[in-house]
Amino acid sequence: MLPLDLPFSVLRATLTAREEVRLPPFPGSKLEGAFGRALYNLACTQPQRDTCVGCPLRSICPYGLSYAPLLPPEVGASSLATPPRPVIFRVAYGAEQVIKAGESLTFGLVVVGVALPQLPYMLAALREVGEQGIGRTGGRLELDEVVSVQPYTGQEVTLLRGGDLSVHLTPLLMRPADLPAISAARIRLHLRSPLHIKHDGVIAEDIQFTVLVRALQRRISNLEQVHGGCQSLGADFGALPEQARNIQTTHQYLRSASQLRKGRRPGEKTSIEGVMGTLEYVGDFTPFASLLRLGEQLGVGKWAHFGAGLYDIEEE
Repeated sequence: MLPLDLPFSVLRATLTAREEVRLPPFPGSKLEGAFGRALYNLACTQPQRDTCVGCPLRSICPYGLSYAPLLPPEVGASSLATPPRPVIFRVAYGAEQVIKAGESLTFGLVVVGVALPQLPYMLAALREVGEQGIGRTGGRLELDEVVSVQPYTGQEVTLLRGGDLSVHLTPLLMRPADLPAISAARIRLHLRSPLHIKHDGVIAEDIQFTVLVRALQRRISNLEQVHGGCQSLGADFGALPEQARNIQTTHQYLRSASQLRKGRRPGEKTSIEGVMGTLEYVGDFTPFASLLRLGEQLGVGKWAHFGAGLYDIEEE
């Protein structure tokens, strides 16, 4: 297992619609975009700048840390030309949603490493997301509560509730060493949102365990080197993929999934593409348990920051 220093907190946010809200089958990009705008409005002290580049406050600004993170000086990997974001939305892919007035919208949010001290700004931004309105109709919502959860034990701590002015700012922290082992010889990965992993330059549709392990190592080590303790810098990244050759892929029940989203330029559209379904593997998962569990919480592959590449592990 890679040496990793990567604390994170898993949050659950619940909002109640004031008016009808329409969301696409995969609403993560809508939520992530609305959250980014809200955080920018709350945190940016130099709005006259077109970008965060050159801003002297970039390394301490809640928006800069989350949406324009800088590489630590000791990290120079080409794969980190675009550093991963330390705020991850957890939203499953489903059918188009119509949330009527009075109904609830619930989604997950993971805050990683150096972004954790910015939690007060993030809670305020979540409240502002509802006030701004989201979705095709720009429907407004009211923030009901934000809860810090430990997904493997069920422990919960309420951070913010409705109109209560008091805010609890000590979330439940998780670290790689806190994650449960995988003792079963057979596991199933249930893909809950589009998984986009490239293998030999194309989207992988045959996801052998080695392909998955390489993608997980890249995702988790990038997060750890930019937003954590940087212990994985210089680690042996060839050992686990070599061991992964001993894991047998027994079944793959996959289908294509895609959704259009707005591009960076006005009128531009891009497509979120990947596969969903179930992957089944057999073997000894002891060396890979922490990596698999981290992927279960932090996602894997392209667009993981707004919820792509989410999966649940089922042990058999």
